[in-house]
Amino acid sequence: MRLQHLTRIGAVASGMLVLAMAVTVAPSPASADTTDITVKGGDGNSTVVCGNVAAALSLAKKAGYKLQLNNCKANAAGGSVGLGGVEIFVSQSAAKANASALASLDRAAARVGIAADKCENHRAKGTGQMTKCWATAKGGKVYLNNVTVQKGNIARTITSGVIDRAGVPKGTDGGASAKCWNVVSDKLNQRDDCSTFGGGAEWSLNNVDVKGYNGGGLQKNVNVSVKGGDANNYVLCFNTTDGSGKVKQINICSAEGKGGDVTLSNIKIITL
Repeated sequence: MRLQHLTRIGAVASGMLVLAMAVTVAPSPASADTTDITVKGGDGNSTVVCGNVAAALSLAKKAGYKLQLNNCKANAAGGSVGLGGVEIFVSQSAAKANASALASLDRAAARVGIAADKCENHRAKGTGQMTKCWATAKGGKVYLNNVTVQKGNIARTITSGVIDRAGVPKGTDGGASAKCWNVVSDKLNQRDDCSTFGGGAEWSLNNVDVKGYNGGGLQKNVNVSVKGGDANNYVLCFNTTDGSGKVKQINICSAEGKGGDVTLSNIKIITL
């Protein structure tokens, strides 16, 4: 069945590995009225070993990671997805169970999912570490485009809006994390690593009725989940020495990730 309501689905990365987009929608003619609606963007993954010393080459070969030299980047973005052109009917009991997701429509920029770190924050003094490396990550956002929220006879339309990490349970730390750490401080074998995680935006409603999805009729008591893909990056950064501990080459390494976004377009949400 052709998916008429999905937009901008995929995952991109520069580095070792990209997981293909993953979208799950499983309607069947025999149970179309009760089939959940799940839209998921692909995850992006990138792992890079940075360096031209024997230790870097050995690690890359042993683990199967991609080897880069000098200026290295492990960057990936989760796929973005969209849902549009549907009417969602929420019962009073479902409204209580979905209070967080519904309330998110009333606020903008709820939680900013941004994290950053750099290697120099984690080195012991006097180690002579010269690697330049950092990590940055951003969580996905939920974009609202012509979303109408109706409670009884009162309706309002959100022409344009943005919600950070909407619908995600508390304690997710904004959907972004970045960490750097010193692995080896020996002057003849210097190494720093960085990793990032950018969580995809998510918005969901449970036990609701949906009309018009994929051009179909009323689907009763279904769960609706729309989630952008996650982004994971990992860079392992080595330096070249002259054999006596003096750094000959300063590698520049970065790990940057961005979680996928969710776009809700031309949707009407009605609380009965």
